[in-house]
Amino acid sequence: MKKIIFWGDGILAGPSGFAELLLNHIFLHHPRANVATSLYGGESETWQAAAKNTPFHVIGKSPDLAVLGFGYADLSEGRTPEEIAPIAQGMITLILQKTQCRISLLSVVSSFFPEPADREKCHVLNRRLRELAGPRVDFVDLEGRAERFLLEHKQGAGEKRSLHLDSSRLTPLGRLFLAHHAFHLISWPVGAEA
Repeated sequence: MKKIIFWGDGILAGPSGFAELLLNHIFLHHPRANVATSLYGGESETWQAAAKNTPFHVIGKSPDLAVLGFGYADLSEGRTPEEIAPIAQGMITLILQKTQCRISLLSVVSSFFPEPADREKCHVLNRRLRELAGPRVDFVDLEGRAERFLLEHKQGAGEKRSLHLDSSRLTPLGRLFLAHHAFHLISWPVGAEA
């Protein structure tokens, strides 16, 4: 049996996050997959809080894959990419040292923030997260796909929010959109695609 952990802030693991739909995608597309899943996090989950809970949620569980989706809560609380990146790097290094699991880092979608300065912070954070990619760490770029969708479908000022309500909550369309694209971009462990 393969173990997959989903852990993140409101966009991934909150009440309107896309993790549950992502789980549905796994079982709909691969009904015979022998997979156990766990979901951790919520609206205000940050990299810093996650780093403290890594021994309980990842290391102690010995997963085959950890899908990590943090950054929105950190940026919303005013943290800078320069403050966030070392915490993320430390957490990922610890997971890689203490387990054999693969890690999928989900990008932050900058258009979910209304201010240009906040969107630039998202771009910087995504560049820093991308630098953490390696043999067992994948960077999953959801931002590019969401940006293309929003540009193609923008018909008025209100249309910008077709995927999200704010920086921690998705619309039903946003949940479906991100789950669909993440499903196709994540490298699933062998046996999960049975």
